[in-house]
Amino acid sequence: MEIESLNSIIGLPRWEDLPDIDLYMDQVIKLTDKHLSPLGVKPVTAAMINNYVKLKLLPSPVGKKYSRLHVAFIFSIAILKDVFEIIQIREGILYETKTLGLKPAYNLFVTEVENAVRLVGNQALQTQPTLLLEGELTLENRILKLAALAFATQRVAKYLIQIESEGEKKHD
Repeated sequence: MEIESLNSIIGLPRWEDLPDIDLYMDQVIKLTDKHLSPLGVKPVTAAMINNYVKLKLLPSPVGKKYSRLHVAFIFSIAILKDVFEIIQIREGILYETKTLGLKPAYNLFVTEVENAVRLVGNQALQTQPTLLLEGELTLENRILKLAALAFATQRVAKYLIQIESEGEKKHD
């Protein structure tokens, strides 16, 4: 797979696209894996979700069911956990949701992740530098934009390493 195809696999759900009915844990895991596995994000497990609740990253489920709010938080945490410490994720989510509101913060975050993956992927294809942050960088959105960029640069670097190592194996 070439890096150009990385752009075609990016498709994170917006708030409006998340289920508006409550889901059981196995349904949440299936949903998150469907959208995150193409980005190389480690699968979310039941143990991870339970730990997020214990660490107060997520509110407790209601009757073993998870709402749209839970799912949005799980997507965000899963994307960021390889780049940031859990306490940093918690503080960042709290700040952005307080500043922007839950729905706008989540939608901006997934948009920024998609933009960052696309921009970093395009940068990796070129010898000329390109702008890595689209749009205005404000006090309100800078954490989201830079977190998304950190995720994207890590993912694209891992992807390139994988492609190169597979290419070397073919030549051996």
